[in-house]
Amino acid sequence: MLTWKHITPQISNFLPGLAGANRMRLVLLGASLIVGIVGVMPRAQATDIDARFGISIAGIPVGKGTVKASVKGSKYTIDGFAKTSGISKLFIDSKGRAISSGALRGEKLLPSMYALNSKEDKIHNVVQIAMRSGNVSDFSASPPVSRHADRVPLKRVHTRGIVDPLSGLILSVKSNKDKDRVGKSVCDRTIRMFDGRWRYNIELFYKGTKQVRSGNANQYSGPVTRCGARMRFVAGHRPNKKSTKYMESNKDLEAWFVPVGDEPVVAIYRLQIGTMVGRLVLQAREMIVN
Repeated sequence: MLTWKHITPQISNFLPGLAGANRMRLVLLGASLIVGIVGVMPRAQATDIDARFGISIAGIPVGKGTVKASVKGSKYTIDGFAKTSGISKLFIDSKGRAISSGALRGEKLLPSMYALNSKEDKIHNVVQIAMRSGNVSDFSASPPVSRHADRVPLKRVHTRGIVDPLSGLILSVKSNKDKDRVGKSVCDRTIRMFDGRWRYNIELFYKGTKQVRSGNANQYSGPVTRCGARMRFVAGHRPNKKSTKYMESNKDLEAWFVPVGDEPVVAIYRLQIGTMVGRLVLQAREMIVN
């Protein structure tokens, strides 16, 4: 049976968006998936999304988060916040905020800036990325990655044609028809991501569809597309490190997507990640689209 003795030493490794610079890359994978929720087609009027998420490990609540996103014309902004909550704060007091903004060009997302500011007890983590047309023009990360001979060098070519963690799963689809917003076409894609320290790909593939129902007006009811995911590191990582091998071989990765309003977009509803201490789940408690 899992107890807090087993779980709390691992929370800082697996609670998305809250960990220090030397934590597993799973932290930033989770952060990107939490906030992949916003429209991706230019609009004359603003579309605002307000989502609230719960975070648990092995069924035990450990945190919560919010995402506020807005699309106006060809511009978008995303603001995400997450923190530990409940009994987990007795062991780790963590919180973090990330923001991202950019432009929309057809079905392409062109982020222009990304910033992450998080604190885990006394560890302060700050990341800033400036981008032009999906290519990184400047970035900084504090504290920096540690120096090791086996670390794969991060080169300029690795930072071209990428998205940041918040923009990473803003998913556009061909049209606002149900056949394009639910099903296989939602999942068949690879996301090229750079988080300021590591370059990695998130490969999505189709696993099925299902219906979710809720009696709460602020909760989603309707079809859900289940995408499996694989994580492939490209640069900045240590290939022989235990956490790297674990994440690349992890088969318990899923992202669930739901249609947003009448738009040709889908949004994250649930994320699950298998960890060494049990399944981490991030799930929308409320999702309001205006």
